[in-house]
Amino acid sequence: MKKVLFLAAVPFWFATHAAGQNSDSLMFKRVFDEALVRGEAYARLGELCKTVGARLSGSDAAEKGIVWAKQMLGSYQFDSVYTQPVMVPRWERSQTEALWMESALFTSIVKKGTTENYNCEAFVEQVVKPSKKYRLHACALGGSIGTNGELTGKVVVVNSQKQLDSLGNAGVLKGKIVLLNRAFDQGLVNTFSAYGACVGQRYSGASQVAKYGAVAMLVRSMSNRCDLHPHTGSMAYTDSLQKIPAMAVATAVADIIAELAAEDENLKITMNLGCVTLPDRLSANVIAQTNGMVFPKKYIAFGGHFDSWDEGEGAHDDGAGCMHAFEALRILKAVGYTPRHTLRCVWWINEENGLRGATEYAKIAAENGEEHVAALESDRGGFTPRGFGVDTAFIRELKIMQKWLDAYGIGTIEKGGGGADIGPIKKANPNAIMVGFIPDSQRYFDVHHAETDIFENVNKRELEMGAASVAIMIWILDQNLD
Repeated sequence: MKKVLFLAAVPFWFATHAAGQNSDSLMFKRVFDEALVRGEAYARLGELCKTVGARLSGSDAAEKGIVWAKQMLGSYQFDSVYTQPVMVPRWERSQTEALWMESALFTSIVKKGTTENYNCEAFVEQVVKPSKKYRLHACALGGSIGTNGELTGKVVVVNSQKQLDSLGNAGVLKGKIVLLNRAFDQGLVNTFSAYGACVGQRYSGASQVAKYGAVAMLVRSMSNRCDLHPHTGSMAYTDSLQKIPAMAVATAVADIIAELAAEDENLKITMNLGCVTLPDRLSANVIAQTNGMVFPKKYIAFGGHFDSWDEGEGAHDDGAGCMHAFEALRILKAVGYTPRHTLRCVWWINEENGLRGATEYAKIAAENGEEHVAALESDRGGFTPRGFGVDTAFIRELKIMQKWLDAYGIGTIEKGGGGADIGPIKKANPNAIMVGFIPDSQRYFDVHHAETDIFENVNKRELEMGAASVAIMIWILDQNLD
């Protein structure tokens, strides 16, 4: 009797399984059609970049952007759109920002052809003049103090932490301007791994060299490309040590300085910075929400950071991530999907130099008793989507969709999801599933924190594919979590 019942159930199982697979396939197609044929992410990113531009926390531009963001999101008739007040730091770059060097050997080194391996022809064309004084492509690091006029010193180039400590203990760095010149490991396929191995010298380098008596710090830009575009970024001082000014130099410039310093022991560099830190300023996160019908008090948050550095337009970092999230919410609404959980698109403020937006969001959510079952962050640019980093606890459920994820080119699933802005959510909701969107990484550090991070360097099709991918992941999370 049991065998008969089992055999009778087999056709029903296959029928329901096939129906489920067809339903999944149809959802993927609807989402990607909406993004690729009727998508709005690219146009909205263009508006943000060209009417607002760079959005450094605490700046007038960031506040202008928040007004724009609330109005724009409000035009889509989501269930609610609102801002969440946050106090943010305010550091300002000055028009007084210059770095130059003096060396009688520069022209001779160029003529010797020793710079050919560094692709510095453009550098030579732009800086070689009939004098021995050469303006360098550099910019202040975010949070640096100013120089209070011109600051001149001899240069010492350091390529590793071991070398830094050795020279420092020998007294070589005292009174010098130190160039921290550890480069990206070009052998690493994942450029974020190369970035992670170098970024510490940017963030804490000023205090590390100040410990040994250096008067200023230069750092090689965090990029695997050799060019003339300096990449800024956050830095921090150790309170117990002397604060010294800090600048990033373009990678081609770092190579030239290193080569000159090896042959000219009297190589001098002068910097002049007028940057300042001002009192904190009131800013805000921007949130758009679609209410859930089954679990309205349980939340899936997804987004990117609205602030950017003041170089470029913040197009990839992280305008693209914000547009991925907004467009995902819009797409799910447009295809007629009714979410089980409440879906929140969050544009966090102050990720770049403080993480105060994310911290405040999690704090308020905890105070309101809000349970987050999942959170997704997109903060790796708007390049071709590859897949997702996901908490191990959810990988098994996600593998059920592997066929369709592979079909749309987003089947790379890595263990370990998350991101800076959703980290505080995880602390408050230990069981929440964390997801990080993973696009192709090879071009990201061409533009990261640089003047090249502009709208023109975002590919429309790639951005749309990313938005569709995020929408699909939100749908999968919503369908599979309680």
